[in-house]
Amino acid sequence: MRFEISARDGLARIGVLEIDGVERPTPTICHIDTPRYPAPQWSLRIKTPWESEKGSVIVAPSAFTPDQPGPTGKVHMHIGFRGSPYADALPKDDLARVGNPSEMLLDSKRFADSIETLKSSDDLLKPTYCSVMGLPHRLALLAYCGFDLFDSIPLIMAAENGTYLTPTGALAYDRVADLPCSCPACSSGRRSREELLKHNYATAENEIKLVRHAISEGGLRELVEGRIRSDPWLVQSLRLLDLEHYDLQERHAPVVGSRFHAGSKESLSRPDIVRWRKRLMERYRRPPSANVLLLIPCSAKKPYSLSKSHARFREALLASGRYDLVHEVIVTSPLGLVPRELELFYPAKDYDIPVTGHWDRDEKRMVEEMVSWLVESQRYDLVISHLGDEREPVNSVLRDFEDTSGGDPGSQESLAKLERTLSERVDAQAADIAGARALENMRALCRFQFGEAGEQLCDGVAITGRWPNLKIVRGRTQLGMLTGDRGMVSLTMDGARVISASSSYCVEIDDFVPKGNLFAVGVEKAGQDIRIGDDVAVVHGKEVRAVGVARMTPIEMELAERGEAVHIRHSL
Repeated sequence: MRFEISARDGLARIGVLEIDGVERPTPTICHIDTPRYPAPQWSLRIKTPWESEKGSVIVAPSAFTPDQPGPTGKVHMHIGFRGSPYADALPKDDLARVGNPSEMLLDSKRFADSIETLKSSDDLLKPTYCSVMGLPHRLALLAYCGFDLFDSIPLIMAAENGTYLTPTGALAYDRVADLPCSCPACSSGRRSREELLKHNYATAENEIKLVRHAISEGGLRELVEGRIRSDPWLVQSLRLLDLEHYDLQERHAPVVGSRFHAGSKESLSRPDIVRWRKRLMERYRRPPSANVLLLIPCSAKKPYSLSKSHARFREALLASGRYDLVHEVIVTSPLGLVPRELELFYPAKDYDIPVTGHWDRDEKRMVEEMVSWLVESQRYDLVISHLGDEREPVNSVLRDFEDTSGGDPGSQESLAKLERTLSERVDAQAADIAGARALENMRALCRFQFGEAGEQLCDGVAITGRWPNLKIVRGRTQLGMLTGDRGMVSLTMDGARVISASSSYCVEIDDFVPKGNLFAVGVEKAGQDIRIGDDVAVVHGKEVRAVGVARMTPIEMELAERGEAVHIRHSL
């Protein structure tokens, strides 16, 4: 058996499972194949050793089942006897799995804890098998947890119980007058257990295809948040994963991603969104020249600078003559705060939210905590609140501040008041600090991206170019470049040498120079600060051999024997 991962979206992955030369895409369904329950012609099948056939997943019998006659063949998984403590210890399998899944359907905490245990072990890179739980409406969450293979047992059980499965839940087959599906079984005009089973198989297969597509697009979390509404077990399992196993999810969450819709309560606790808030509080430092804090609302258009509302805010700042002294910070849910200089960074330019004019309790508490942290830690000379719907929770935690919006930040009156307040309360500085402010903005961004090493990247440099494409140049040497598409700083070889001096964001290799991309077999060690999508320095000893973008988590780079670890941009 060979398993190779080709795409990742958090713990979820798309892979190729090869058995006896037969390749199957994952995630996928493994079908029980018996005379009573024949597997679909196209499917991956589960077989016992004495009935094995080429390309099947071979499962050993229960530890309490007498040996059957016939060829043994290769066994991929030993199922034991429902986790019985009296069964013999099982040998190491080709497939990873959690114990006793049927009990976990009654205990979401145990389920979430088991995911932490499994995905923190050396079995991380094995194909992960999920038994009993894989009904169609659960497949998105289970794949999100890192499961790759699902057996057909729950589909068969549903058919035996007269349960008609859909991607959003289960229906009583005999009570559905007009079957809401156009699969061959539903279109045949016949109703029977066999037709119901065929429909359940087709529904699961269609959902698996949708899950694979969502993973390939980096949008599985959004699909999960939509699917969980039909099952309390799914809701509580996702919430427990977010609340109690954030670190596991964050290690696998990429720092770049696709556009997404944050439309549910669970969006507040997405690992990439929580990381944004945590990284702000741990790494961020405001531009020193910007001693006036201006809190403004978000816009539907991203990045915010391209919106009409933010263009009007900018006009008021320019008219005041204090533009470079003002630190614009956008107040938004679910991110909390977005400093203007970080607006290109994922997920600040990649989220959409429903706008109703009403903030719920969790949103209010989150933004109150973020604003309190900002004003207490960054120490501004003046704080201005120029907000709309966000005004009440934000103003409730501010003490010495000016409210210039009156709840209508886009009106001519409020914009005029903003301009007047800045002109009257902020001393005009004779020196033009535009150049200094550009460097300060870049330093804040680099610190957010690389931590302390980002500070060193900006020592003694100049910022050239036109926003959003800005170069970091030291003398005649370019160290990196911020691009609007990526929203992050992409390093040159010289920039990688600066970052590697602090041992940050480094992938260590043996004594060779990468030709093409770096594969995991060549990695000796990877810094634990690396996330998928990060720019990293590829080093041997203290010499930088290449620079590129991480395609695996650090633990995967160290465990894997195949697959692309770093997509190389430049090398010696």
